Amino acid sequence: MVLKRANSHLKSEVALIFIFNHRYDKNIALLEDIYKGRFSNIYHLVPFYDGPKENVIAVYENSYFFQGYLAQGFKYFFKEKFEHYFFVGDDLLLNPSINENNYKEYFKLSSEASFIPEIFEINNLKNNDTLRFLNVNNLLGRQKKWHWTRIREVINYKHWVNGIENDKAMPSYKEAEEIFQQRGFIVKPLSYKDVYGGLFPISLATSEKRKQLARFLLNLLTYKKRPLAYPLVGSYADILIISNASIKKFCHYCGVLAGNKLFVEFAIPTALVLSSNAIVTEPQLNKRGEIYWTYTPKEALNYQQKMEAYHYNLDELLKNFPRDKIYIHPIKLSKWKT
Repeated sequence: MVLKRANSHLKSEVALIFIFNHRYDKNIALLEDIYKGRFSNIYHLVPFYDGPKENVIAVYENSYFFQGYLAQGFKYFFKEKFEHYFFVGDDLLLNPSINENNYKEYFKLSSEASFIPEIFEINNLKNNDTLRFLNVNNLLGRQKKWHWTRIREVINYKHWVNGIENDKAMPSYKEAEEIFQQRGFIVKPLSYKDVYGGLFPISLATSEKRKQLARFLLNLLTYKKRPLAYPLVGSYADILIISNASIKKFCHYCGVLAGNKLFVEFAIPTALVLSSNAIVTEPQLNKRGEIYWTYTPKEALNYQQKMEAYHYNLDELLKNFPRDKIYIHPIKLSKWKT
């Protein structure tokens, strides 16, 4: 009996919860097969699911606002015994060395701490490989800063929305701003360059370049700095670990921000900053995820070449997973030999 108690002490109670952007029922069994020897408590948040599996939770939300999945699923996956809630995109593959017994050590987590890859101030972006930033050149052709096109969505965001009495469901603007400052994030109005990036280097005929430059200078001169409708931060959000201490408030805020139709990569980090005073990010781990974007032919070719090294064989990838990488994203299981 002493041995049994010792073993149970070593095992952390954690829920591994997969987030499906779309309904791919075949991936449910594949994911459970991949992780069943590493995590004992597995759930799936699947849009419009109507099947028989008890650990699959039906959610009803646009995937651009998948923070709503977390709010809708909360009452089904929440248990007081879970020390953390480990959320992972269904197309993100964790390093096979990570399991329920070592995840806290791996991510340097205390019981009170949560994890998210990185958090950026909206007006102070840095390229650290967790968001698809574009480099912006100044008029002399020198790189000046990094730009994230999603910031344009923030300009039209309205924190108070007709039909949703959310003004009392979250901290006020002033309260949220104070919490942000306590966590080390400063809220500032956005300039034209913050929102639109400035003058992008593109190959155009001379006449078109002149027109582009004229539009840019006109907007730059006439644009007034715009305050945010609500304090916001940004982050890649396909993997996160939320502590038991934060999960209720975090999911509540996620639900409000889903109702407000705030893009998920603003909503999730904002909800986390407002709900947790202990947050670990990838720079603190000295480890990174391996993220690929495939929006351009060059990006798609790069991804294809990297994955062909594993012959699109899942067993081969798991056996030869890069030791220094926390995860690889995306891994579309339907396209891999399993």
